[in-house]
Amino acid sequence: MKRKVVGVARPLNEIAQELIQQGFDVTDLQENNKGLDALVYYDQMINEGFKNMTSNDQILRINAAEHNIDQIVEKIKEI
Repeated sequence: MKRKVVGVARPLNEIAQELIQQGFDVTDLQENNKGLDALVYYDQMINEGFKNMTSNDQILRINAAEHNIDQIVEKIKEI
């Protein structure tokens, strides 16, 4: 089974580190937006350019302001 690729906004380093420990491939959203299964951002981080970059409906978008790390991990595991 292919490991899930998760894009994480740079300010969310603690979440990125936990996702790596959980076995996910984690990438910086500013460096890679292709092949993502999910992306994690915080509240208003998604501006219009970023929305256009990630307009693929198949990418799970998770707002870290609304979910704790355990919820984020579970949502990604479900896809």
